[in-house]
Amino acid sequence: MPETISIAAFQNGDKEAFNHVFNMFYKRICFFAAGIVNEDSAEDIVQDAFIKLWERRNSFDNLNAIKAFLYLTTKNSCINTYKHQKVVDKFESAQVDIIDESNIIFHLIEAEVLEEVQQAVQQLPQSYRKVIYLSYFQGLSNQETADHLNVSINTVKTQKVRSLRILREILKHSPTALVLLVHKIL
Repeated sequence: MPETISIAAFQNGDKEAFNHVFNMFYKRICFFAAGIVNEDSAEDIVQDAFIKLWERRNSFDNLNAIKAFLYLTTKNSCINTYKHQKVVDKFESAQVDIIDESNIIFHLIEAEVLEEVQQAVQQLPQSYRKVIYLSYFQGLSNQETADHLNVSINTVKTQKVRSLRILREILKHSPTALVLLVHKIL
């Protein structure tokens, strides 16, 4: 198709002329865009550039002007997409920082409350402390705790119940510690 006929038909909205222009430039414009943004974004950007070309088809009187328009439009869209992605990445990174900051505060509070619980456990009689430590802090079952201490399973159960009663009394002034104690132990 000679350039003059192609451009005149293109300006008049002839779809075959548009397809000719599309086939002539699409792959090279996509390759150009993929050098700046990822391949999926590149294809979307190039398709948008061709839509803009179609909408402004009356403004072009030769193929060089069309080619320049496609490259310029694609370049600008790629830069905008790249900048937008940097903003999104920065925002997501900031969200991670915010999440990490709230986790730090949570762990700080948890550490403080656990210290209260540890101090309360230290006030228990030694045999009760051993049962609490093995059962709750080491995660042993009642039978494993009994075997480790060479006592009966009923002794372990009884000492756990009595320990919890004493701990509740010691920690009654600290509702947060009491909640954590109940949460960790139960």
